[in-house]
Amino acid sequence: MSSRQNHVVREEEEDAEKKHHHATKKTKLEYTIANCRENPRRYSPYVREFLRSNACKEMRENASFDSWMRKSSLVKEIEEATACLKQIERVLMKKKKKRGVLIEEEEALRSNGGEGLTFVDLCSGKGFLSIALSFAFPNARVEMMDRDESANVEHVEAMKNVTFRRVDVTSEECEKIVEDAANTSKFVFICGVHLCGDLSRVAIRLWRNVRRRMDGRAAIVLSPCCLPQRRRHDAFGFHVKDQARALKVDNYRLWCIFLSLEMRRCLMEDGGGGGGGGGVHMVQDEFMSGVKNTFLTCCCAECPPLPAVCSGESESKTNGNKAGISASILQASRWKISRT
Repeated sequence: MSSRQNHVVREEEEDAEKKHHHATKKTKLEYTIANCRENPRRYSPYVREFLRSNACKEMRENASFDSWMRKSSLVKEIEEATACLKQIERVLMKKKKKRGVLIEEEEALRSNGGEGLTFVDLCSGKGFLSIALSFAFPNARVEMMDRDESANVEHVEAMKNVTFRRVDVTSEECEKIVEDAANTSKFVFICGVHLCGDLSRVAIRLWRNVRRRMDGRAAIVLSPCCLPQRRRHDAFGFHVKDQARALKVDNYRLWCIFLSLEMRRCLMEDGGGGGGGGGVHMVQDEFMSGVKNTFLTCCCAECPPLPAVCSGESESKTNGNKAGISASILQASRWKISRT
């Protein structure tokens, strides 16, 4: 055997040894389980709940989830996905009153494994939320969307009701997928966990479009992240940082209120819809790590009038002034802001 052949053989043996070492190395999930046994209080109730679940057991036994279980940010992703799932369940459990009779359509959708439901997971990454939804609603349809070319989503094949779409959520292709979901479903959820910048507005737009198409039978569960970076006067949310500084309030908090007002504006322009319901809710979840732990949810609701600053009236009346924004915050403070 020539020296070159010997070199190739050695390289192959080294590669095989590396793969074996990687396969036998404990995953992040295994470390988390061991640490939780030693000190349960180290982790949030959401993480502890997941580690005890059947979903966790099934995933550990399925080799398809290996790359998912090794992700360094696993604990954070579990928290965020579980928190979003809790908000979805809260919306589904909400009772609507119509003609004096309690109708629990959403609860019925939940009780049959989510049959007729479609979840659109925007900017899904490796799909932590989609995985949770797949186990919680085995008969539902879950659409994962992300443009990341490097994302390893082999585990999606292990979930029969999940489809991964490598698309940009701002594209026309994404809108067509959401339209198809509206045409083939009884109820659609638009979901976004820690959407950056203008992507939160994109999520609201998609929700509004599908809501119109389905006569109000759509909901949104949105957890905003950072503010838009574009410094243009005509960009959505451009003035939020300046307004927060002038009012001496937190940027993120004001950004969430701003998005809430945008959701209410959509409802107002579309004539409310659905009758009854809880409207736009801003929920701060303290079981999530970090300060960006707010969820905005909206199902079917009739909303009271908006303050002038966000109702589409001429900017010359308010022009982003402090008084106008203060009125918006006062109006927003009347909404239900709860802590789980």
